[in-house]
Parts: sequence; C-alpha cells; structure tokens
Amino acid sequence: MLEKYGLGVAFTDAAGNRRYPPLLIARVPMSNRRVQIDPMRIGAWLSLIAVVIGSLAGIWWFASVGLSWFDVAMMVGGTVFINLGVTIAYHRYFTHTSFEAKPWVAVLLGVWGSMAMQGQIMTWVSVHRRHHRYCDTADDPHTPKSMGAGAKAMLDGFIDGYVGWTVSGRLCTYVDYVRDLRKNKTVQFVDRYYWLWVALGWIIPGFIGMAWYGTWAGYWSGLLAGGPMRAFLQLNSTGFVNTLGHLVGKRPFATKDDSTNSGIVNAVSLNGEHLHNNHHAIPWSASFAMFKGEFDPGFLVLRAMEKLGMVSKLKLPSEQFVARRSAHASITPEAAETTT
Repeated sequence: MLEKYGLGVAFTDAAGNRRYPPLLIARVPMSNRRVQIDPMRIGAWLSLIAVVIGSLAGIWWFASVGLSWFDVAMMVGGTVFINLGVTIAYHRYFTHTSFEAKPWVAVLLGVWGSMAMQGQIMTWVSVHRRHHRYCDTADDPHTPKSMGAGAKAMLDGFIDGYVGWTVSGRLCTYVDYVRDLRKNKTVQFVDRYYWLWVALGWIIPGFIGMAWYGTWAGYWSGLLAGGPMRAFLQLNSTGFVNTLGHLVGKRPFATKDDSTNSGIVNAVSLNGEHLHNNHHAIPWSASFAMFKGEFDPGFLVLRAMEKLGMVSKLKLPSEQFVARRSAHASITPEAAETTT
C-alpha cells in the first residue's frame, strides 16, 4: 500500500538492530533517490527545542517579574523529584526489576518516570538494557568514550554521550531487549498516554504556583519554573550521569566497562545514580550504595515506600557477596545471597 505512494518502512537500522518505530523510507519526487525519516529522531528534536524555548521564556519571565525563593525551589525541588522517578521507576523497577510493586503503584511509578520526558517505558528500558550489554563500545547507544584518536574525537564522544545520541537515530525502542514488557498491561497503559504524563509534569507545577501566589501570574511562574526550566536541569543531570559516570571517579568494582562512582554526578543528580560503578557491578540491586558512607537517596525513598506497603521484596546483595564481587571474583546474580 505504501509503495503506491513511494513510501516504505524499515524495522531494522543499518546495523541490523530491530527497532520501533520503524524508519519511513520516502522516494524523492522526480528522482530515484530515497531518504529515511526517523519519527523518534524528529520527536527528540522537537522535545529538546520545546525545553530550550520554554527555558528561555522562563528566563525572560523571571527577569520581568522577579525570581523568588519559591521559584527556585520549584526548579530544584522538581528536578530532584523527577530524578527520583527516573531512578526508582524506569531504572530500578521496570529495567532491572529490583523490587516488586502493587499494580496501582506500578502505574504511578510509570507515570512518575514518564514525567522526565526521556521516552516511553519500553524505549527507556530497551536503551538502558542495551547500554549494559554493550557498555562503552561502539554498540552502546550513549557511551561518552571516544571511538577515535585525538582531542576532537574525545569531544565528539562526550557530546554524543551527553545529548547527541538522542537526536542521532539511536534513540528508539530496541524491541529484542523488552520481550518481557511487550504484553505488560501497566507498560502498555502508561506508554499509550505518555505525552499526557509529560504535559502533566509541566501543568501541575503551574497550579502549585497559582495556589502559592494566588494569581494567574503565579500559574505561569510555576509552569515555567517547574516545567521547561526543571526539564532543562533534569535532562542535563542525566547527561552528567551518562558521561562523567563513565569518565571520572572511583572504581571499587572491576567491571568490563568504564563506569565510575562520581561525586560530581552526585551533586547534580541527588538520586543515587552517581554510584554508577556499583550499579554496573551489581545491576539487580535495589540499592546502589554498597559500602560504608555511600549515600543513595533513591533507596531511602524505596525503603519508605516499603514501610508504607507500596513495594516489597527489595533485592539486596549480602555483605559477603559485595566483598567477593569487589575482590574481582566472577559471580553471577543467581549465586548471590540476598536480604530484604
């Protein structure tokens, strides 16, 4: 049917990876030349543009009406809140199944993670699982490691791992990595209304601002501070995790990749994702903190949710398992002793 109009689809990319949505192949009028149209790539560009334009609008707005401590709290607090949603919902629950959640809680987790505007659950999970499998190689969707020699190649690698990969065509649903989620009713429901959750992540702060200030001007202050400006900060903090979390920091575990525990990342994420080397060493653990003195806010929230009866069966490695793993022993997750 599509061929009648000079169109076609491709469910695999140039490297042979099965992906969704498919690439659209269009024939240029009056020519035999064909071009590929990537819907996900277009969506990523539009999302980034919306965040940047919205943030610039916010700067103009607050330069005009003034910036209060409440507006700053909306930006920073909103960033921390959404970052916690990413790590608890998308990362620890849907990707690594580090704990169990009641059905209604699973829906709330999906909505919470979706507000970060980092893609639907299926997309985010597939990308991250592929990241673990091919970490810091050419097949990793977002490694910051240079794939060539020289300063330019190093800079290109950093930019690509920070944000470039999202608009390069590598942001898609790698369907072979989410076979367990394809028929998951919760995932289907949340992903179906993904843009509604993204919109609510901007609209709700507006009403919080209106309630605080008692004016429509307060609504716009809340929306701009808690919407696009929060999104700008939050997306940048994720960029730091994806880059500095593989370039600088400590490596208590000898993993096959270059993941690190970075104090710099901790300063901008505040959700536990800075313990990146710990996570890559024991990805199924609900806590990223493995050693004395390490701080994992995401796990603290999970513990509180557990006490409220919202989640259960948190997977945690025993001290003996951590000690053996950090001593570079080869241990499979199935061999771990876990506690709850």
